Amino acid sequence: MINPIAFQTSFFSIRWYGIMMLIGLFLGFLVWKYLCKEYLNKKEVIELYIIIMVGLFIGARLFHVIFYNWSYFSTDPIKILFIWNGGVSSHGAIVGSFTSYYIGSKIKKIDTWKILDQAIIGIALAVGFVRIGNFLNSELVGKITDLPWCVKFNNKDCRHPVQLYDAIKNFTIFIILYSINQSKKINLPKGTIFWLFIFTYSSSRFVTEYFKEYIIFNSGLTIGQYLSIPFIIISFSALILILIKSLPTRQ
Repeated sequence: MINPIAFQTSFFSIRWYGIMMLIGLFLGFLVWKYLCKEYLNKKEVIELYIIIMVGLFIGARLFHVIFYNWSYFSTDPIKILFIWNGGVSSHGAIVGSFTSYYIGSKIKKIDTWKILDQAIIGIALAVGFVRIGNFLNSELVGKITDLPWCVKFNNKDCRHPVQLYDAIKNFTIFIILYSINQSKKINLPKGTIFWLFIFTYSSSRFVTEYFKEYIIFNSGLTIGQYLSIPFIIISFSALILILIKSLPTRQ
């Protein structure tokens, strides 16, 4: 059994979920700061990161509340604010952070897509730590299995540690995107890394959803898979458009 509480006092308790989220966000910030050192000064990096984080948390929480647990939060709306207890949507985080960043970049008149390519690499790393937090919080559990690496949550059935599958997936995406971005042999058009993240994350998320213990609709798909579909379509289309525009024109 995994104890989601890292430590507690008579007045409050600190969950591993919150700790892992803070670690992820901090490391993600350091990565972004390093990658953006040629394009932004220290003040701009901090200001934009705060803008991104505000949008990320709002979007992540609202998507979770609306799409995953509306019946619970609608009866006790104040609990929507208790984000440290868990309950965020990665799809909402993407929408929220992109929206807030896009607005902020236009206000500050910076190269929107160039900087976004750097930001998404840090976010990919952060999401990996959030998934570890999900594991330690005993939430988003996997389906029952008898595999050697199955895990028991709350002393119940042994399940797929699907949260760790997602964490490994995100760390792998981070390593790949970081390597591509730092390679001097690869010169990608602006926006490519961002849309590549959206495509690889959403398509791999669609697959890992099959291992999760979720409510499945008559179609055989989960809410996470339904939310992933438009992300897959949009990102794939964007990558195709970028590829077409990058092709040399005939004289």
